[in-house]
Amino acid sequence: MTEEAELQRTATLLNHVFEHADPLTVDSLRWYYDENPAGVAAVGRVEEDGKRLGNYALIPNRFRSASGEERVLGLGVDLAVDPDARGSGAFRRTVEDSYARGTAQGFDGILGVANANSAPRMVATLGWRSLASLPVTMIPAVGRTSGFQSTSITESTIDLVDGLVDGEFVRASRTGFAPVWTPELLRWRLRRPGHAYSIHVSDDLVVVSTRTHVSKIPFGIVLGVLQRRSSAPVPGGRVAAVVGRHHKA
Repeated sequence: MTEEAELQRTATLLNHVFEHADPLTVDSLRWYYDENPAGVAAVGRVEEDGKRLGNYALIPNRFRSASGEERVLGLGVDLAVDPDARGSGAFRRTVEDSYARGTAQGFDGILGVANANSAPRMVATLGWRSLASLPVTMIPAVGRTSGFQSTSITESTIDLVDGLVDGEFVRASRTGFAPVWTPELLRWRLRRPGHAYSIHVSDDLVVVSTRTHVSKIPFGIVLGVLQRRSSAPVPGGRVAAVVGRHHKA
């Protein structure tokens, strides 16, 4: 368990660098860094005179191949360097410290999701390999909404997650490596402090969603789809209709 003072220094740095509208809290960092069922985060840090100058956290994620081979990749998040320390080498030292900690914890690699500005730098200076972009797709709500039970996640409804499957959700892909999802992992993810999620459950699927606004227009956002059992494909328009109806979007 990360000490309270460590988390507070990290929160202070991240809030200073990113100026979040809703400031990060010690509780949110503890949730992300310490409470993940897949393992604790490997957090690289640089400090001088008791001040946190750099932070980079690798959040463990389990992947498994169709043949049963497993890999643990650290998802890189919260990369920040104090503005006063830029140009001092703090960026590289922070990242290298996270690599060393991830290696010590048995991580097999690192997975990063970067924006268009930072991706070239990560590839050019840190040896990363650029993969395909992650598109955001707008799906028209078309199809029936029956057969799904929609629930907003709260402390009184979170226990619904425990009975969704026995063991693990069905693999998302027949080839390559796919994330390993369990009810325990889903429960942790849905309990992120300061965020609101809903689940939409059918005999075959669990859909995770949230609600947002763009130019004051409400949108339902599909964050993930998990299979409870092997089944025929479900049209995306039907999933969008279920989510849109629940969120009144």
